[in-house]
Amino acid sequence: MSQHRKNKRLPEPLARKHRARKRLVQALYQMHYNDESVSSVINQFIEEQDFKKVDMAFFEKALRYIAANRTTIEALIDPHVGREKASLGAVEYAVLLVAAYELSQSIETPFKVVINEAVILTTEFGAEGGHSFVNGVLKQVAAETRPHELGV
Repeated sequence: MSQHRKNKRLPEPLARKHRARKRLVQALYQMHYNDESVSSVINQFIEEQDFKKVDMAFFEKALRYIAANRTTIEALIDPHVGREKASLGAVEYAVLLVAAYELSQSIETPFKVVINEAVILTTEFGAEGGHSFVNGVLKQVAAETRPHELGV
């Protein structure tokens, strides 16, 4: 990522959603390793983190939806993984869950934005090179969930 890109600021509504996506990845990562309810994770995050500049409504709606509809979200992702799910990093899978949720449920966000955000989050939190894998999987998920945007 170029220095120019790092210094470029997002408009505040987009920055608030970006921060919410970061929190979602962290929450899903935590839920992957700990048997905690969505409500307890949301409460913990609110108590321990600053949510003043975070799109809290998006965070809470997305986390609740992903938890309640995990099988449906995983069905969008898993056919495109191309390897055992157990071999995936928890961060990469959390990013895929958030992005698949957005691709299927937040159609107001362009697919290119969803994929770009996922790549950024994977680059920031995931394993080296994980962003390429996430990008490839999400392009396939986007082709299924947003064929009209891709001209498919």
